[in-house]
Amino acid sequence: MNNNQQKTNLKALLMKTEVSMVAIIGLIFILASVGTENFLTAYNLTNILKQCAIIGIISIAETYVIITGGIDISCGAVVGMSTLMVAMAQAKWGLGVPVSMVLGIVVAVIAGLFNAMLVYEFKVPAFVATLGSQTILRGLIKVISNGGTVSGIDKGFSGFASASFLFVPNLAIVWFVIAVICFLLLKYAIFGRNLFVLGSGEEVAKLNGISIRKTIYSTYAFAGLLYGIAGILLCARINSAIPTAGEAYETNAIAASVLGGASLAGGCGSVFGTVLGTILIILIDNVGTQFGIGAFVMQVITGCVIVIAIVIDQLKKRGKR
Repeated sequence: MNNNQQKTNLKALLMKTEVSMVAIIGLIFILASVGTENFLTAYNLTNILKQCAIIGIISIAETYVIITGGIDISCGAVVGMSTLMVAMAQAKWGLGVPVSMVLGIVVAVIAGLFNAMLVYEFKVPAFVATLGSQTILRGLIKVISNGGTVSGIDKGFSGFASASFLFVPNLAIVWFVIAVICFLLLKYAIFGRNLFVLGSGEEVAKLNGISIRKTIYSTYAFAGLLYGIAGILLCARINSAIPTAGEAYETNAIAASVLGGASLAGGCGSVFGTVLGTILIILIDNVGTQFGIGAFVMQVITGCVIVIAIVIDQLKKRGKR
């Protein structure tokens, strides 16, 4: 292999999103370890994993939707509604933990199917459809909870979120398992292949004999399933349900997906990249806190990261042309 080929291969490797993400995460990790006292403590690292878990599951669901060429602005609100249903079922309605978990998932899947109906049956753009769903759900959450906190969660249920296995938080283990399953679905299942084909264009999907209706409905329903699981974990972690649960989660989820290589134009994305994107987003926020940077400033920084990721995505598409 000559020098030109080696340089070309090295450049191609460095251009891969996942490689770049690993390098950036490693650099931030080193800087935080050297520059702060508390970053490498067991408490902080465990907290990072717990934060990554819930956002990570939502981000994977968002990635599935984005691959089809859609977007889901309602994900945070769906998670919030799921959290509320789990809490209400346990604390107010006298239902057991298993029933409350099923209820949380069912409500989230119904929300996903509602989004799919708006997108496919009524041809409403995904952004507008899910934005409307978000507003409806946020209103319903406040009505059902009377704008207050719902407490009285089963202790064993909430204890799961604070427990660990072999020093790894249970929440993170759930996230890892879901990530592996979603990776395999996306890479090897017909369902995963159909998402990429649909994201390339509806005409392409039709030519390949793919049912657009079935794919859109199954994608949003599957996303709802993951949102429901995230809602259950969130309820267990905060040991209650609050009216603002899940707010702004959509921002982090979309950011993690795009940073991980998902294209807002559709047809591109990966679970592994999204996992790395989630870690980067949470890591930036955590490191900012460690360095004493204010929450408002961190919001600006996160916004800048999102904009940069979108610009890079656009530049890549231009390069392919």
